[in-house]
Amino acid sequence: MKRFISYVFIFFFFVNWLLAQTSTDETFDQAFLYIYMHTASEDINLALKSSDSLYRTAKNDVQKIRSLMLISDMYHRIANRDSSIHYAIKAERIAEQADNYVWQARICGVLSTQHRETGLFSAGRRYIEKGLDVIKRVGNAEAANQFKGQCFQELGFYDLEEKQYNNAIIQFRKAEPFLVDLADSLVRNFALAQNDERLGLCYLELGDIDSARFYYNRALALERRASGADTPVKGFIYNGLGRIHLADKHYEQADSCFQHALVIAEATGLPNLKMSVYKNLATYYQLTDNDEASRRYNEKYLSQIQENTAKHKRYADNLFAQVQRQLVNATASKRALGVTTAALLTVLGLGMGIYVRKQRKDHQRYKTIIETLKNGATHVPTNEQVITAEQTVTSVADRERDIMPESTKRELLKKLERFESTQQFTDRNISIAVLAGKMKTNTKYLSYIINNCRHKDFNSYVNELRINYIISKMNEDDRYLNYKISYLAEECGFATHSQFATVFKNITGLSPSAFMGYLKKDGSKMESALVN
Repeated sequence: MKRFISYVFIFFFFVNWLLAQTSTDETFDQAFLYIYMHTASEDINLALKSSDSLYRTAKNDVQKIRSLMLISDMYHRIANRDSSIHYAIKAERIAEQADNYVWQARICGVLSTQHRETGLFSAGRRYIEKGLDVIKRVGNAEAANQFKGQCFQELGFYDLEEKQYNNAIIQFRKAEPFLVDLADSLVRNFALAQNDERLGLCYLELGDIDSARFYYNRALALERRASGADTPVKGFIYNGLGRIHLADKHYEQADSCFQHALVIAEATGLPNLKMSVYKNLATYYQLTDNDEASRRYNEKYLSQIQENTAKHKRYADNLFAQVQRQLVNATASKRALGVTTAALLTVLGLGMGIYVRKQRKDHQRYKTIIETLKNGATHVPTNEQVITAEQTVTSVADRERDIMPESTKRELLKKLERFESTQQFTDRNISIAVLAGKMKTNTKYLSYIINNCRHKDFNSYVNELRINYIISKMNEDDRYLNYKISYLAEECGFATHSQFATVFKNITGLSPSAFMGYLKKDGSKMESALVN
């Protein structure tokens, strides 16, 4: 799956630490828990207003910190990165002024998650180190152990981002003993449920369906003990169970789980959960021959990715704009110039390091694509192979139980090759039903051939053909590098500029404009070499 497997994440530090700290004010605690466990699952805007009211009526520093972190969590759920970090930092300042080391460590964990989800891995890992340093000053052994357990969870998330699933499993297993040793409570059950859900995801991505099923079922049992509400964690669990049922071809059970996850995703508004559920529903409907529903959820999935990417970009833009404003103010005031400059240089250095790293990674990705084309391959290597759990775990015995005669399979493969060579995929109205009609077969046979011989669902298959086609055109004909993105989108069969840009980046790892920039730069180098 894409970054959202990512990209797919709820604040583990938020969930556990927000629930962990109780106060002497029972009214505050009850209101807090109700907002987090119930209101936020039903109406996120109302939850924001209620959290703000809770902050305004807070009677001490801990209540203020908890309220601010609750507000931060609400903004995180709707992918408002700026506001989420703003309120977390505001809470951190109160914790520092009050010498509250427990909350300082907790907030470091939250900020690590925020930076990880934005792709700022180095900054995120530094927050983990800072949190572990601060927690040494805490005399409460249970609080310290809980934080250490959640740090292992967070490190597991970094491995998940990089698709190092075996490494992630090691980290989540390291976290488990710390969480098991917590006093039996809502917090313990919630933390263990989250840990098991992540382990289930890792095993699912590795194709170990039995292990995935074990951890998802155990996670669901623990989550139910922790809460009767439809929390985002429960949404991720049902989403994972749906994938397992899909792999087992238990379509009714898969549909039931996905529908439950969908209700939670849309009620809570958590972008990563919505993206994952939409993608899985598109696959489910494709496998059950409901092409219209599959297309609808695929569009929802692409739209959510585009929206989420735009929000991440706004956060990055705002970060650098803030640095620029600070530089201007520092120059004008001349006060504390040395300290301010050092701090700003650190931030700028961090930003530049991230930028350079990304540029190198993008350029390497571009070179790989071009080398593949030069070697005569017909398909560029994708940034991510979207293979459903069903395809991953299909056993040899399953493959041998063909649903059609061998002669029919060979005939359909030949027709599929003709389809690929004649660019019929650039027709924006192409669907599996339309293509099946052209090939004089049924959608079940065609879907089987594409799933098992091309190793992807129909939408992913067609989208990759379109992107391969337009990349070849740009590489072979310099005129394409001067065309507008909207023309390129139309040329290869996409209905809109935005859909084309989203799919292009999902497949290649680069935006269309970035890829064209690399091609133009290579062309200029070639011309210079010829002149000299």
